[in-house]
Amino acid sequence: MLLAPRHGFVFLAMTKAASTSIEESFAPYADVLLKGNPLKHTQYAGFQKFLQPFLESKGFPRESYEVVCAFREPIDWLFSWYRYRSREELADPSRPIHRNYTGNVTFEQFVRAYMDGSEQFARIQNPSGVKRQSSFVRPRPDQPEVDRIFRYERIDLLVEYLREKVGEEVEVGVSNVSPQLESNLSRVAEVELREFLEPEYRIYYEQAIGK
Repeated sequence: MLLAPRHGFVFLAMTKAASTSIEESFAPYADVLLKGNPLKHTQYAGFQKFLQPFLESKGFPRESYEVVCAFREPIDWLFSWYRYRSREELADPSRPIHRNYTGNVTFEQFVRAYMDGSEQFARIQNPSGVKRQSSFVRPRPDQPEVDRIFRYERIDLLVEYLREKVGEEVEVGVSNVSPQLESNLSRVAEVELREFLEPEYRIYYEQAIGK
């Protein structure tokens, strides 16, 4: 998460949506940089509860800056999580993070575990769980929504927005690239998953910038 109220923005670090690349590139312009889990990926409601009052106490009321984030096509976002957790460093059973390893299951098995919460590697409610994009951007009751949500697939629009805010042609690299795999998701499972991800698709199609 980047808190840059002097430049008029706060960037929420959505998981698996180029947040690390954005943070590494724009960190020099941040007033506060929250790194490492769980601080890095603080959800919008958490920002509103804890960090928004902090900024206001420092002379930056909510209306003085915009809160922005990226939002990925929902199934592609979930597939990125599956690929990320299939990397070799998680395959060693002696490592604590091995519980998140997905290299021994298909994407369809991962999807069904995500929907029914049956396995550690995909359980939404776990501290290290995959969670949901819709929950990440959900505001607190009676609080304003995220000001701008940019489609990950048009990350160039988010980068251009941030460049305008800081007044510099900042170059953005690529970080945390997941292994390349085939999804092999059946049509039946895809239909079920799209229904499960309806809150995410509603945000993606109705609110996200970059159509």
